[in-house]
Amino acid sequence: MSAQAPFSLPTVAFFGRTLAEYLQCFCLDAKELRGLRILDCPGGPGSFAAEATALGCEVIAVDPAYDVGADELERRASADIDACIAQMRAKPWAAPVGDLEAYAVAKREALARFIDDFRANPQRYRAASLPKLPFADRQFDLVLSGHLLFLYSPLVEDGLLEGHRFDLPWHHQAIGELVRVCATEMRLYPTLALNSAPRRHCYASPIEADLEARGWRCSFLPSMYAQYPLSWNDCLVARRLSVGATT
Repeated sequence: MSAQAPFSLPTVAFFGRTLAEYLQCFCLDAKELRGLRILDCPGGPGSFAAEATALGCEVIAVDPAYDVGADELERRASADIDACIAQMRAKPWAAPVGDLEAYAVAKREALARFIDDFRANPQRYRAASLPKLPFADRQFDLVLSGHLLFLYSPLVEDGLLEGHRFDLPWHHQAIGELVRVCATEMRLYPTLALNSAPRRHCYASPIEADLEARGWRCSFLPSMYAQYPLSWNDCLVARRLSVGATT
């Protein structure tokens, strides 16, 4: 893969997913989510908050983009979906396994449900960004962070971002904030190196060490989400070892 033109983006795409995709990404069972307080960070234009709330969860989605109105969010997300799908067509190795058109349809369906819920239930959506979140310590039972950490690291460090905004020091700060607001379990996806030979992301080991030093036990579960036709398609699961842990 390293000999091919990289999949790259100048900024974080406003790109969302459905509940079904979340369950696959994070190796979750919908029945086990009922009654949990869940943070989705970043939420993007995804339908997880709306769909999981309908299952009986208490969900808050966080994204820095939520500081504008629904019409602007819909415009921004539609443009980012089109741009990402076009790049996937040009670079098939970075496209999801299976039908790219069906994948694009799922993104637009997630966006439509998100926009409806954003208008109807604005209290579920908070404008904020890592590494500083407006929540109390251990406010959530489960924290999910998909398609930001690792993925948007710099191009030269296994990621797809043009620039160094989300470097390793930023990752350590972001992880510290995610575990601060998490009471029990945090899950991160993906953990692979997107623009290199198939392998785990180069930040994974130092992040795992950081989490374990903070009192968390880490494991990597094979993800059921078939977006990436690569090995190392894992979800990082971190569980708090002791209620007395300080972070």
